[in-house]
Amino acid sequence: MMPVILQEKIVFQDKLILQEGQIKDEHNNIYTRIRINRQDASAVLLFNTDSNKVILTQQFRYPVTAHSDENLLEILAGKVDPGEVPLDTAIREAEEETGYRIHLSNIRFLLSCFVSPGYSTERYHLYYATVTNADQQSQGGGLASENESIQLVELEVEDFRKRINDGRIQDAKTILAGLYVWR
Repeated sequence: MMPVILQEKIVFQDKLILQEGQIKDEHNNIYTRIRINRQDASAVLLFNTDSNKVILTQQFRYPVTAHSDENLLEILAGKVDPGEVPLDTAIREAEEETGYRIHLSNIRFLLSCFVSPGYSTERYHLYYATVTNADQQSQGGGLASENESIQLVELEVEDFRKRINDGRIQDAKTILAGLYVWR
């Protein structure tokens, strides 16, 4: 028998919504769990076929400063806006963050996964896309209105794989996409 959710209530609401659930298990034990309700996100492993390089982003991430004083190397990503489908988010975020316009024929869905299912509803939709130099419409860098200051980093595929394998790339979505594409 699966646990049953008896009651749910919002205990905090701002940019994140913190919800508490009262749960009853198969032994009639009643306990609470907390969940953070977050929007889904799309992320894209971007590969430039002209330069034969992976295009990554690097930016300040406040939450990881508790563990590292370095900015993470990441594949581009962003939240799925209300009413938007994940594929559209992937294409929009690619242009905002990297300046590259992805053509529909050059992007493929990899997988969807939960980021931290122990406490968060957030799910990533991962894609792989190829671009050429001609697809670069701007320098990228993100949106000032979202306080983004993104630097682009281009790596040879072997260097990218090496950084995943030796732990220099620590972002889970980036590792997962890289391993999925170049197993």
